[in-house]
Amino acid sequence: MVYLILSIAVLAIAPLLAKWFDRSPAFEHLLSTFLLVVLGGIVLVELLPLSIQNGGWISVPLALLGLTGPSLIEKVFRKVADSTHQITLLIGFSGLLLHTMADGASLNDFSHLSSASKWLPLAIVLHRVPVALSVLWIIRPVFGFKAVWFALSTIAIFTVFGFILGVELEAAMNSSSFAWLQAFVSGTLLHVLLHRPHRHHHEHEHEHEHAHKPMPEHQHDESIHAKKTDAESHSEHTTDQNEHTHQHDEDDQKPEGTGLLEDPGHHHHSTFIEQFKHWDRYHLIGVLLGLLVLAALAILH
Repeated sequence: MVYLILSIAVLAIAPLLAKWFDRSPAFEHLLSTFLLVVLGGIVLVELLPLSIQNGGWISVPLALLGLTGPSLIEKVFRKVADSTHQITLLIGFSGLLLHTMADGASLNDFSHLSSASKWLPLAIVLHRVPVALSVLWIIRPVFGFKAVWFALSTIAIFTVFGFILGVELEAAMNSSSFAWLQAFVSGTLLHVLLHRPHRHHHEHEHEHEHAHKPMPEHQHDESIHAKKTDAESHSEHTTDQNEHTHQHDEDDQKPEGTGLLEDPGHHHHSTFIEQFKHWDRYHLIGVLLGLLVLAALAILH
């Protein structure tokens, strides 16, 4: 029970690091490669081999379908590209939920599993750190911060659900049908990791532009401006200020975390190749940290 509570409590690391994630591009670079290594490693080394073991080699084409299918749909049907990416993201997140249930079941039954290490609960708690950060990294740019809380709450619920079911859930997860489902969503999760959307930070540029860009009314010809009375100038200036303020109020009232369809200009689907072209030392640090976490998980298992 103690490890169950810890595995849920550690999910709070994502909201705690949210402001740092927004303000520090270096942290975002580090986090991107860290999660690519850790989650990609878990999918390739743990989830897919387990799917092949329980579901046979048919799991391989299912995983490839999950990996490449969304890209094909986005290329053929460009008008639904954003909707396809959102649906793909949700399917990939469902893969995390399936793995979360398995973790919850393992926390309940690890003492009865002959092949399990006594450090398995600690490995599960450690594994929750990249899971929580992946929610911040993947969900936040598309659906907003409230969706991050909802996703983390869902992970916590599925963990408890798996913990309660225990052995019964373990038996169901060893079936071939579950293995096929896990293979497909694992491939989809890989697609999300390799085509992760990120936000462009325009707020600073927007403020900077309005701070330095003169208003058109201030650029009028002096001869024309001299003919205006002080009352007329004051009236026009006040009207312009009201219109300008009203426009900003409308912008400020836009809800945070609108989907890609509602605000496509603030998102970009960056592929792994595009990220690799702009790697810096923080990306390399993320890779090293990811490899260390994978090594620690392998030892603790």
